Amino acid sequence: MTGTPTAQSKDPQPRRRLVFDGVTKRFGEEVALREVSLSLEAGERVAVIGPSGAGKTTLLRLAAGALRPETGTVTLGGTTITGSAVTLAYQGETLVDRRTALSNVLSGRVGALSWLRGFLEPIVPRTPEPALERLAAVGLADRTDVPVHSLSAGERQRVAFARALMQDAEVVLADEPTANLDPSSRRNVIDVLDAVLDDELLVTALHEVELALEHFDRILGIADGRLRFDTAPETVSDDQLDALFAAGASTPDAATGRPRTETDSPSPVPWYV
Repeated sequence: MTGTPTAQSKDPQPRRRLVFDGVTKRFGEEVALREVSLSLEAGERVAVIGPSGAGKTTLLRLAAGALRPETGTVTLGGTTITGSAVTLAYQGETLVDRRTALSNVLSGRVGALSWLRGFLEPIVPRTPEPALERLAAVGLADRTDVPVHSLSAGERQRVAFARALMQDAEVVLADEPTANLDPSSRRNVIDVLDAVLDDELLVTALHEVELALEHFDRILGIADGRLRFDTAPETVSDDQLDALFAAGASTPDAATGRPRTETDSPSPVPWYV
């Protein structure tokens, strides 16, 4: 999976390495991640796979700076993650249904504006051009004025991507971006996300193992909060996948010891995983 340049303006500064160093995260008595260490480079396309409850979402939220570990550190370029250097692309269900695609994308930059301008910008934008560029980049130039409740699930997910891209972040995180989509739409949204990125680091949590192996160049296997393997997709074996999905046993799928297929529907994931 290789990023391609777009017409969007890019930060000329070199992208920085994202590093987890001995990271453990707990929620009460629950240990969501256990002593995870890894280093992710700018431009990489990384898929995080594992059973529900494995710790995939916790990993992304730590990378986004939304959570802090109990032990260990998460750094970008050697410093604590702050500001808009990392963006998390939420699922399409988080969009405001009654607003247009353009209005939803404009809301992606309100954090950089004053409170009044941030309130008004999605409704009465001063400079809609950056949002229009992002919508064009994800293939929705002709859907800018359509309320998102009228869009398909795949189109909604692409609007969510465009909203996240408004931050021009060094690291883009996506948590189950293909959930509840048909197989064709799943591949489409992954291809679109890759196409609109260049040298940004992309880290995506996925349930669909086949999709991860086909479209990403690095695979992280997580189960029971532990990093079980970190390797290229061509080296992932059936035995590794069997062991990975057996280890977490937090869903019926995991209990069978077999990985999910693209026809499986993901089970609900607790907010802390």
